Amino acid sequence: MSSVKVARLPEKFDFSYHKKFNEEMDAALKDPGVANINLDFSTVSYLDSAALGMIVYLHKKASAVNKNIAIINASGTAAEILKVANIERIVPVQ
Repeated sequence: MSSVKVARLPEKFDFSYHKKFNEEMDAALKDPGVANINLDFSTVSYLDSAALGMIVYLHKKASAVNKNIAIINASGTAAEILKVANIERIVPVQ
């Protein structure tokens, strides 16, 4: 049975979160039981270009191992930034 990994992101999603994000995502990508990774934006109020880059790179790595990425619960400023960045062309925003 394939499961969904929900990654809860910090209020300030920027380069300072890079190491923790990569460690958590690499573990999920290696887990054969995980088919989908949802990036939970429910607490994110700020993200920068580094965060957008991390999402794009994660999508690339996930595609290579046949896993899906989605962004969930984005609202406010974070949702606006994702929209302006056109991230939904790469990663579904639910």
